[in-house]
Amino acid sequence: LKTGDRVTIGSATFQIRSTVEAEPDKLAGGIGFGPRFLISEAGLRATGLIQPGSLVRWVYRVKLPDTANSERATDAFIADARNAAPQAGWEIRSRSNASPQLERNINRFTQFLTLVGLAALLVGGVGVANAVKSHIDRRLEVIAAFKAVGATGRDVFGIYLAQVLLLAGIGSVIGLALGAAMPFAIVGLFGKLLPLPVVPAVHADELALSFVYGLLTALAFGLWPLGRVHDVPVAALFRDTISSEWHRPRWSYVVFMAVVIALLIAVVIGLSFDKRIAAVFVASSVVVFALLRGIAALLMTIARRLPRTRL
Repeated sequence: LKTGDRVTIGSATFQIRSTVEAEPDKLAGGIGFGPRFLISEAGLRATGLIQPGSLVRWVYRVKLPDTANSERATDAFIADARNAAPQAGWEIRSRSNASPQLERNINRFTQFLTLVGLAALLVGGVGVANAVKSHIDRRLEVIAAFKAVGATGRDVFGIYLAQVLLLAGIGSVIGLALGAAMPFAIVGLFGKLLPLPVVPAVHADELALSFVYGLLTALAFGLWPLGRVHDVPVAALFRDTISSEWHRPRWSYVVFMAVVIALLIAVVIGLSFDKRIAAVFVASSVVVFALLRGIAALLMTIARRLPRTRL
C-alpha cells in the first residue's frame, strides 16, 4: 500500500493520506504482525468492527510534566491511577517496565525455579538422612569397639559428625564446581544459537550461599541418625540383634537438630525470591512429614495388635 490507495475495513472505505516512517515508543506496543493503520476514533466506529463481544484494547499514553520526570514521581502517578480505578484492569507500563507481561512471565519462571530448588533441597535432605542411617547401621560394631576402649558417646558422635560434614563439604564443592562451569559450557556450545547475549561469570556470593545450604541440609537431616550413636552399647560387639534396637536420640541432640532446622528454614525463607511461596512450601513439607509419621505409627500400632499366625 502507498499514499493515495483506498482500503476497505469492515463497512467503511478509507484513503491512505500519508505514511509514518518512525513511531515513538513502538517497542512498548509489543510485537506487530503487520503494518500499523492509524485512523480516528470516528473512523474506527464507522467500520462497524466494535460490537458487543469484540476484543478491543485501548492504549493511553501519558506525558508527565518536566518537573515530575523522576522514577519516584512515575511510581506515585501509577499508584494514584490504580487507587483511583482499582477495577479498571489497566496494564500500566513505564520506561522502567516497558513489558509487564514479560515481567510476569519472568516472575512465574523464578517462582517455578524456587519450587524446584526447594524440592531438590528436601529430596537431597531425605537422601542424606537415609545415607547416614545406613552408614551408622554398618558401623555399629565399630562404634561399640570405640566405646570398649574408652570413647564416650560424645566422642563417637563427634567422629561421625566430622565425617558427615567432610563428605557434605566435598559433595557441595563438586556441585558448586559443576554449577559454576555450566554457564561457560552452555555459552561455548550454544552461544551462537541463543537469541540474547549471555556473558557467563562466577558469582562468589551465590556459590558461598549454596555451600552453606549444603552444610545446613546435611546437618538438619543427618543429626537424627547421628544422635543415636551416643547410646550404642558395647554389647553390640556380641549381639547382632542389638542393631535393630533404635530409639530416639537424647534431648541435647534433638535440641541441636531443632536449632539447625530453624536456621535452615530462616535462611531458605529469608533469602528466597518469593518468600510467600517458600514459607508455604516449608509449612506444607512439615505437615506432610508429620502426616506420614503419624500414618506409619498408626500402621505399626495396628500391626502389633493383630493376631499372630501360627506356623
